[in-house]
Amino acid sequence: MADRILRGALAALLLLFSAACTEDLTTSLGCPQACGDQSAVLRDTTLTGVVVQDSVLLGYPQLGFTKDFPIIAQGDSADVRLVMRFDTLPNTFRNPNASVDSTVTKVDSAMLTFVVDTSITRFSASAPVTIDAYDVDTNTVDSLRLELLPLFRPDRKIGSVTFASLEISDTLRLKLSDSVVLAKATTGAPLRIGLQVRSAQAARVQVSGSTFTPRVTFRMSPDTLVPTDTVPVVSRTPVEDEVLASVYGVYPIVVSGALPPPPAGVNVVGGVTGARTYLRFDVPSILVDSVQVVRASLLLQQVPSRVLANAADSMAIIVNPVLAGSQISDVSTIVNLSGPGLSVGLDSARLVPADAGLKSVELVSLFRVWRAVGPTNSIRGIVLRAKQEAANPAELDFVSSEGPVDQQPRLRITFVPRRGFGLP
Repeated sequence: MADRILRGALAALLLLFSAACTEDLTTSLGCPQACGDQSAVLRDTTLTGVVVQDSVLLGYPQLGFTKDFPIIAQGDSADVRLVMRFDTLPNTFRNPNASVDSTVTKVDSAMLTFVVDTSITRFSASAPVTIDAYDVDTNTVDSLRLELLPLFRPDRKIGSVTFASLEISDTLRLKLSDSVVLAKATTGAPLRIGLQVRSAQAARVQVSGSTFTPRVTFRMSPDTLVPTDTVPVVSRTPVEDEVLASVYGVYPIVVSGALPPPPAGVNVVGGVTGARTYLRFDVPSILVDSVQVVRASLLLQQVPSRVLANAADSMAIIVNPVLAGSQISDVSTIVNLSGPGLSVGLDSARLVPADAGLKSVELVSLFRVWRAVGPTNSIRGIVLRAKQEAANPAELDFVSSEGPVDQQPRLRITFVPRRGFGLP
């Protein structure tokens, strides 16, 4: 409860500072109009060795924290498929003119409908894209990749749709086998659909369940008075854990493209494994509490990505402030409390994975938050994550605090000394 209150307070502070602390650096001395002394001289300092902890964590966004998942086909560099569970199909229906239910003996016009995020979906304009649907229900543990992969085979295919780039819309409909849906309904078996994308060129389709829950529709009677039945995504297993079952309504299967943790000396962001990098700083208190910081930049030494797929395309990274108190030491907990979506006032940056060299990310608003909440209430740290997390095979690689001293992460601060603090 205390963590939720703290996160809310810090989020409010981020909004406050981003709205109220925008400087105007156009005055004659380059001093922001917010400065009390317009004749003050700006000072610059670069802090090396300031990152006292950096860690890379994989597997984001975690199941249960997102409803948006990609289907990717890029050969060996990335193959990501999607499973949708429809574990409860009706086996009876009621005709409006009847007093009792009728047993389902026929299924017609079975259709899978889902929404696609067209801002993230990417494929070649010259090559059509096909999405195949497979029956991936099994008596084994069907959340495991090795158990599911053998089920993506021709005799298990239950539907397919092909479209050109100009035909893509935010809503896709995929015709399913009526006989398969009927068999599932009459026997009480779950309908579990595996989706795979195919194309002669690289293809990425982002399925978005945030605004529209995937659903299966079908008719159970030729009588038009009987409405079409609609079945939303729902998982009934594992039966002993309803919370865990709920996250398996829709989930990805990474067939290829998942890389191991990076080697020592390298921090990574992005990739199909959803890597995030956590950086914790040890900043002299005088630069937080006793000066007016007008610019703060995180300097990162980028190295060419270890992932070749999409390495020439730019990708956006987001800086999330850590919303955990100093009493929390577990890194995964800290990263989970890093305020996804609460990067207000902190810059995002677009970088090209294949590039190398010094890169800069602005953090000035973070210093204001640190000063406001104090070191006890908030760890002085950030989390770097991809804007399109797990939806892009490419990753960004940077030298970590274990790398060469002149390439380690560092902070460049521009500040105005406050009166009365005796700064030279």
